[in-house]
Amino acid sequence: MFIESLQRETAVCPHSEVEQFLADSPGRWHVISIREPDHPEAILKDALRSRVFVFTDVFGGTESDGPRATHLESILRFARQSGNAPLLVQCWAGRSRSTAVALLLIVQSLWDKGMDGAELVRTAVDALLMIRPVAAPNRLVLRLELEQFLPQSLAGTLAKSLLSEPRLMENFQTVSS
Repeated sequence: MFIESLQRETAVCPHSEVEQFLADSPGRWHVISIREPDHPEAILKDALRSRVFVFTDVFGGTESDGPRATHLESILRFARQSGNAPLLVQCWAGRSRSTAVALLLIVQSLWDKGMDGAELVRTAVDALLMIRPVAAPNRLVLRLELEQFLPQSLAGTLAKSLLSEPRLMENFQTVSS
């Protein structure tokens, strides 16, 4: 789906769908693939370019195999280097880590255009839910990503505002039930 704020096609999908998604348009998509250490790698042979990141879907704390700032720096660098080419972000379920990455890319683009506050939150969540209606972004991934370009206190406040948006809150309740 073309996301106006990103000026690029952006998609999110789960591990179980990524091979077919890429096979439908080989050589078209740049792929950010996030996997658990004990899960198999996604088959990305039809990607234009891909980068695989390995970290668990932890939601807080300091789990040794959870996301680190260095993972997120590399993810942002890969997204920037792919310019406006179509970008697919995938993780095991396509709901948590991948949607946090997609949400960050949207937020960063809107922020760079001068948008902030409630308008930024609403616009970013609208775009994310167009891409992936079942999005339940990983809180830790989102906060660490926002800290890549915002002061820590502002990153925490913005992450809290995004994650308390009612439509995302509803998705979180669906995940936990």
